[in-house]
Amino acid sequence: MPDYARIYARQEYLTPGAARTVGIISERVRPDDGTCLLEMAAGKGEAAAHLAGEFACRVVAVEPYDPFVHIAAAKFWHFNLRDLVTLVRANGRRLPVRGESMDAAYCIGAPSIVGLDPALRELARVTKPGGRVIVSDIAWRAKPEESLGPEWGWMAEATPTTAGEYRAAIEAGGLTVEEVVTHPREDWEEYWRPMLEVAAEAKSATSSGGADVFFADEVEGDVEIERRGVEAYLDYVTFVARK
Repeated sequence: MPDYARIYARQEYLTPGAARTVGIISERVRPDDGTCLLEMAAGKGEAAAHLAGEFACRVVAVEPYDPFVHIAAAKFWHFNLRDLVTLVRANGRRLPVRGESMDAAYCIGAPSIVGLDPALRELARVTKPGGRVIVSDIAWRAKPEESLGPEWGWMAEATPTTAGEYRAAIEAGGLTVEEVVTHPREDWEEYWRPMLEVAAEAKSATSSGGADVFFADEVEGDVEIERRGVEAYLDYVTFVARK
């Protein structure tokens, strides 16, 4: 497994356009101190911390990856959010939350990683009728005419899903899509920038461990593959739906 904690060491949000998606959640849900939100795949807990800190709403943050669980827990402690944010180590395919108990639910960048259909099904299950489900993810602007080779990295193994197909999957889960936002290219660049900074540091390290050129080359190579993917095939999209 890649060392995600190291790769993402310089960034709190782990997907393109995450900050913009959090803004969309704030505007569409309008949480207050009586609101309870569910976040699937909370990562380092930045979205949960932002929403709880700004609106005094309650957030159940679910994250399966141990290093990020520890980072998120420390963040909630540092910002005195322990009474507002409940951090749960669990997989998004089976949320440890009662049905129709959340005012809104969201997942930033991870439904297709969790598994698109089970992720959407769980987000819909835990949300109250009339509540919003907001997800953001990679969508394929265009599908390749032929199978992609290994030089395309993770894209060669992926099942291409267009924004239209993604919307259909959301609506098949009993949700009504109200808005689709395609993020600008700058959101991708902002996502890659700190990763490339980590790679540059690894190349120039002069500590006792010395430079880690292999790690740096791997990160830079992955970013370059994704950059080519964005130019040819990929968009990043946020979907706002209502139950």
